[in-house]
Amino acid sequence: MHLPPPPAAGGTILTRTPSTTIPGISDAVHIRGDLLFVSGQTAMDVHGEVPDDFASELDAAFAHVADALRRAGATTAHLARITLYVRDLPDRSLETIRAVRDRWIDPAAPPASALIGVTALFHPAVRVEIDAIAVAPSGLDRAPKGGRPSAPERGQE
Repeated sequence: MHLPPPPAAGGTILTRTPSTTIPGISDAVHIRGDLLFVSGQTAMDVHGEVPDDFASELDAAFAHVADALRRAGATTAHLARITLYVRDLPDRSLETIRAVRDRWIDPAAPPASALIGVTALFHPAVRVEIDAIAVAPSGLDRAPKGGRPSAPERGQE
């Protein structure tokens, strides 16, 4: 199937921020206008390792969401919606989930959210995956930024 090129007037319709760890996906896709879609992010590092405890794993997954947003020119303050997929949800503490989330997202201005319990994710060691939709800031520089730094404090992404 051959797709037509994007229209000349107005520039590119889609700008993709390639994943730095998962081949074949974009960590974020900015659609000309205002929407930025963030692929599902987990805590798995480039070596395939996942933190042992659930709170650390959730924190690292949020760090990867923040990094994908940063590399696409946005921050967690621009999030419009997040979806958390949690394996074995009944065994996880909602208080832990909220406490970790609130370190990354301003609880006074939270995005729309969904918390979905699942029986499995793509790898047996992964217990949580987060995907997101953000509203891109005006004048967004769409040039993808490089690598993943260590997790920043909320508001400093």
